[in-house]
Amino acid sequence: MGDAFGCSMAKNRPRILFSEGSSTNAREMITALGLGGHTVDLCDPEPVCLGRFSRFVGHVYRCPISGTDPIGYLRFLIELLRRERYDVLFPANEQAYLFAWARDLLTPLTGLAVADFAAFQQVQTKTAFMRLLDSLGIGHPETRYARSWADIEAAVTTLGAPCYVKTAAGTASTGVWRVDDQRTLAALGGELAARAHAAEADEFVVQRACGGQFEQSHGIFDHGRLVALCCTRRLAEGAQGGASVKGGVVRPAVERDYESIGRRLNWHGSFSADYFWEEAHSRPSYIDADPRITEPMDAYFNGVDLAELQVLLSLGEHPARIPHGTSGAQSHNLVQVMLGAASDGSRLEVLRQVARVVLKKGPYEHSREGMTPVLVDPPAAIPVVVILAALLANPGLERRLTHGTIARYALGDAIPLLTRCTPTSAGLS
Repeated sequence: MGDAFGCSMAKNRPRILFSEGSSTNAREMITALGLGGHTVDLCDPEPVCLGRFSRFVGHVYRCPISGTDPIGYLRFLIELLRRERYDVLFPANEQAYLFAWARDLLTPLTGLAVADFAAFQQVQTKTAFMRLLDSLGIGHPETRYARSWADIEAAVTTLGAPCYVKTAAGTASTGVWRVDDQRTLAALGGELAARAHAAEADEFVVQRACGGQFEQSHGIFDHGRLVALCCTRRLAEGAQGGASVKGGVVRPAVERDYESIGRRLNWHGSFSADYFWEEAHSRPSYIDADPRITEPMDAYFNGVDLAELQVLLSLGEHPARIPHGTSGAQSHNLVQVMLGAASDGSRLEVLRQVARVVLKKGPYEHSREGMTPVLVDPPAAIPVVVILAALLANPGLERRLTHGTIARYALGDAIPLLTRCTPTSAGLS
C-alpha cells in the first residue's frame, strides 16, 4: 500500500504528517509513535506549539486555524500533500471530522484512516451521539434536548439538580456547565446571553448528573470490525476535568458497546468515548464521544498501541484483533498536573504537585509520564519549564493557556458549516 502513495521510507518507516501539534492528544501520540521508531511532521498555526519540542518531530508547517478557516486549512494541506510525499495523514484531533468531509480529495494523496462523513455526523456532536445510543439501546444519563433558554429551564426543572448543560459541539470540556441550584442556573443564563449561545438555531444537551467513576474508552476499527480497545480510569483530575493521572481497566461491557457502534456505523479508524462506570451494575453510562484517538499513552503502557494501529490502517493494512490489554498500568501528565493545581490560584500547590511527581509520591507513586518523558525525549522539558515559570509568575494564566491552546485545534463553528456545503461547492478541488 505504501508504494501507492509514493512511500519513501527511511529504514522502512513511513512519512507521517500530523493534523496539528498543539493538543495533549497530539503530544502523547508523538511520544507513542516516537517510542516505536517513527519521526513525524506537524501542521499547526503556532510554529512553537507543544509538539514542536520533541526529538521525534521533524518539520512544523505553519497553517491556517482549522476552526476559523477550515477551507483555507484544507487548501493548505492539499497543496502540501501534493508537494510532499507523505504516506500517512494522521488526524490528531477534531480535524478527523474535516478529513472525513474531504476524504475523496485526500485519499488519492496519502494514506488516511477515517470513517465516512455520514458516520461522523452521528457521533461528532453530543446530541447526535445520545440519539445514536438510544437507537442502539446503550446507556447514558437521563437527557433532555433544548433549543432555547426556556427549554433549558424546563429541562433543568424536570431533571433536578445537579445536572449539566452542554453545547452540542465542544472539545476538552468546553461548552459544559454544571447547574447545582437556581443561582448557578441564573448565572448560566447570563453567560449564554452574553455569548449569544441561546439562539433558536443552537441545540443543547441537558443531562442529569450521574454517579460512578469517570473513565475513558479508546478503540480502533477496521471498517466496522473492532481491532483494539483500552479503557482507562481517571485517578486524579487535572485542568478542565481532564485526567492528570489515569490507570488501565478492563471493561467487557464497553467492548460489547463498541462492537455495536462499529457495526452500525461501519466505523473506520480511531474512536473514543467518555463514560461513568456504575460499579453496582457493572455498566457504563456514556456522556460524550470523541471520534478520534485521545491521549493514547496509558493504553500504550497497558499493551495497546493505538497510534501504531492508526498508522497501519492508514497504510491499508488489516491488523488482527488484539486483546483488550492489561489493567493497572498508570500514567500521568505533568502539564495537566500543573494546570490543574493552578486552577485554584495557588503557586504553592503548583510547586507541591510538581514535587510529588518528581519524587513519585501520592497518586504518582506507580505512574509514568505519558506526554513529556524528558529522559527519553529531552526537548520535551522546554514547554514544561516554560509553563511552570508562567504559572508561578501568575497562576491565573491557567485558563488563558488552556483555552488559547484549544482554540488552535478545535473546529467549533466549522462543524455546522461543513454540513451545509460540499468540498466542491466550497471551492476545493
